[in-house]
This record gives sequence, C-alpha cells and structure tokens, in this order.
Amino acid sequence: MQGLHPGILEESHRGEIALFFPYAETHFKFRLPWSPLYKPWPEMILDAPFQVLPGKPFSVYLLVKDADLYPVVIHSLKLRLQDSQGNVVEQEHTLNVSCETNLFHQSFSLSREGLRGDIRLWGWITAENARGKAVRFLCHNFPGLEKRPLEIRLLEHALPHPQGWFAGEMHCHSEFSSDPVEFGAPLRLMQETANSVGLDFVLCTDHSYDFNYRRDRFLEFTNADVNFAEYQKQAYALNSERPDFPTLVPGEEVSCGNSRGENVHLLVFGHEKFLPGLGDGGRRGFNNHPDLSLTEVLNRLNGVPTFAAHPKAKIGWLERKIFRRGEWREEDVVSPSLRGLQFWNGNLGADYRDGKAFWIQQLLQGRKILPIAANDAHGDFNQNIGVKLPLISLYQARSHVFGKVRTMVPSPTKSIADLRTAFLGESCVCTDGPFVNLTFENSRVKVEASSSGDFGSLQSVVIYGGKTGAQEEVLCKEWRFNEATMGLDETLPAPVFDYIRVEAVTRNGNRALSSALFIS
Repeated sequence: MQGLHPGILEESHRGEIALFFPYAETHFKFRLPWSPLYKPWPEMILDAPFQVLPGKPFSVYLLVKDADLYPVVIHSLKLRLQDSQGNVVEQEHTLNVSCETNLFHQSFSLSREGLRGDIRLWGWITAENARGKAVRFLCHNFPGLEKRPLEIRLLEHALPHPQGWFAGEMHCHSEFSSDPVEFGAPLRLMQETANSVGLDFVLCTDHSYDFNYRRDRFLEFTNADVNFAEYQKQAYALNSERPDFPTLVPGEEVSCGNSRGENVHLLVFGHEKFLPGLGDGGRRGFNNHPDLSLTEVLNRLNGVPTFAAHPKAKIGWLERKIFRRGEWREEDVVSPSLRGLQFWNGNLGADYRDGKAFWIQQLLQGRKILPIAANDAHGDFNQNIGVKLPLISLYQARSHVFGKVRTMVPSPTKSIADLRTAFLGESCVCTDGPFVNLTFENSRVKVEASSSGDFGSLQSVVIYGGKTGAQEEVLCKEWRFNEATMGLDETLPAPVFDYIRVEAVTRNGNRALSSALFIS
C-alpha cells in the first residue's frame, strides 16, 4: 500500500461528506484480511439521467466495474417504469454478456410513450460469476444499502433559458478519476446524459492525483502526461463523432498549495498540458506537500479560466493533519487569473451559505469574480453512493447528481474556444431550474427572470447592491408574486451602487443567481 487515500477518511469523523460523491470502489482493503464491503464480485450499477427534456432520447445504463478481476456473465435485465399516475411500462432484455474488462457499460433505450411526470424505475439484474454462483438484485449490488428505484423526471417544457446562453456541468469526474474509494463514469455516458438533461457542455475535472496511476490498477504508477493525452483524445473524438451533442471539455481538478502551503483544489477549464498535483492524493504516504503552489499553477495557465472548487467546504482535523488539506482564504483569491468560486456544490447546505458569503465579501472589495454552480459528480447520474465508514459501510443520497445544478454563460457557440472566452468575461448565471439576468445600458438596468411549469412559477426576484468597502450588501428592489407568473422583464434606473446582482426563487424551491454587474 502506497498510503492512505483521502476519500477513505471523509466520513470517519463527521456525519457528512464534504468533497467526494462517487461511484463507490469496494475492493480496496488496506491489505486487511476482511471488510464487510469487500465481495468477490464486480460493482454492478444501473444509472439513468435524473431528468429528461421533451424530445430528448434517454437510456438506462448498466455499468460493471472490476470485472477483469471478478468476471461475470450478465444474463438478463428486467426494467419496470411507473409514473405518478400509475402508468406502467416494462422491458425485459436477455443479454448473456460476458464481462471481463475493468469498466464495462451498456445502454438500454427507454421511451416516454405512455409515461408522464415523475418516473420510478426498478431494474433487476441477474448475473453469474466464474464459480457458477448466480445472483439477482435491484439497481446495484453494493452491500448494506436499502434497495431503491431510480427516479427520473420527464420535463414537459423546454428549459427557461434564452438563446445565446449555454448551460454546463462545471465539476464532474470521468473514469479517469479512479482510486481506492471511487471511480467515475465513461466519457461517452457523460455526454449522453448531458444531452438528456439539457446541458450544452460538460467540464470534466478529473483529479490531478489520479492521472499518475492506472485506471484499472489504481496503486500502479503510469505516465501522467500520456494518460492525460489519452483523456483529451477520447473527449475530442466524442465531440467530433457527435457534434450535436454537448461539448466535452477535458479539464482537471488540480491539488495545489494555498498561501499557507495547504492543499486546495482548483478547477481548470480545458488546458493543453497536464498539471501535476499529488499533494493530497493519499498514495505516497505522509508526503502530502503540494507539488505546485496556486500561484505556480495560475502562472502556467495564461488565458485559461480557473475556479476555486468548493472553497468553504468543511474540513475535518484528520484531513488537515494527514492530507494537509486547507480552505481557500482571502489571500488565495486576489489574482485576476482566478475567474470564479464554485460555492454551489450540489446542495444548499453550509458549504453553499459560507461560500456565497465569501463570494460576496470579494465583490464588496471590488473583485469581479464569478459565482460557479456544479455537482462534483463521479458518474452519479441519478443518485450518489459512496464510502461512509471506511471498510464498514456505504451511504446513498440524491444530491450531487450530474447536471442538477449548472452554470450558464452567454457565448456565440458551445465550442471549447468560445466557452473559454465566455468564462474569461464577467457574466454568468447559476441555476437548478429558472433563469435570471441583469444588463446595463444607457444608465438603465434591465431585469429578466423566467421559469416553467416544471420548476414552478416565480415566487420572488430580488436585486442586491454593494459598494466597494462596505461591510454588507443592500436590498435594492424586490418583486413578490402571488399569481402564476412565469416571467419578469423590467427596466429600472441604475441604482447608486458599484455593483448589483439578482436572485430568483420559484414556488417549487428552485433558484437562480446572477454574477455581479459592476456599473461604476
């Protein structure tokens, strides 16, 4: 064993996972003789998009991990879909497929015909291992978890986004993130899922510390530059093969050193060369110093947007002591090369609240820094399953799902070059449903907000203003709606502030917030 891996410790000392939301790897035992998570079977998972837009195809995916170590034959798959009105559709697939590769996957097309609204999907898999033992299970074979159906919402309307804006998943992990506790999804499935849920692009941010290791043998070194080049090659090939699908942007989540020499994570929006960062990768024992400082990384990335990943995630003492993990601080975000703070990380908990306050603090000091929303999904198209208590137990949840919260930018196209330029600008929107935006022209401010029946009518739209050097923002204007209002389009005199920003909330609890519009 090269050392501990950070994700192993995420839940051993507190009740929530801060940084990892993965497909769970269950075969690593620290060379111990026994673990209740270890089974001589590959991980077998059914996954599907959490929502599907009208007119979009959608599928359920079967993924089989580590079948090169534990070969199986998948004999059959039975699917049952039921909507909230009680309509039922069933499919049966006789497969008899031999799985002997490290990450096998197969897609099964589904139809919306006869179904509406919220769908529950049960999938029973029958498999047999090399010793002739057969098993049948619902949706996954992870031990100790309640068996749940997948949940899919069939949207009735297009997303309420204007033309010229492009929505993306800004923090997610592919199969190139593979280590002792987690693995991501194939790039092809990520692109297909993005197409179903309504994304225009996907920023893949695989761990810098995983590129140094083989995907199929996560403790064996490999050439990181070659591995990173293969990652880029696969993403670019899929973009070429399916130009109408969402654009895959091969990026990286780089572990680097903050102003105190602690490991923090930096999201990089598509760059040419691999950036090393083994500091908190956990596979070189207690040698946990960052390979590069944040300043050194930013200096290598002229013209490439970067974002602070989960800047105010709670960090436990074991992470601090063993993995030298730290948080983003005031002195770490002063560089104009850092374009945004990804503080909306799949949910609206303490990380969101504290991260948003940190962002506003920067705005009040005159820094034109973007808000970024993403999910930190490792596959996890429908729910997330990960390690809860090391070697002992797992957890499952329906947060941090791929594409559920997203970031939008105005751009001429969804090409990598145009999107890169867009994120070097000063305008974006974070949302899990509705749209909201501010524009400034001829000393007046235009306010736009929109929702749809899928996310509920608008409940409130609020404009906040800030002056450089102030301690807090001021509420400038608020709209409260009592009727079924789906849109707002107003023009106002420009408030006397250095910047303004806007937030919208729907009656279903969905929300959107804009970047800051600096007007002086």
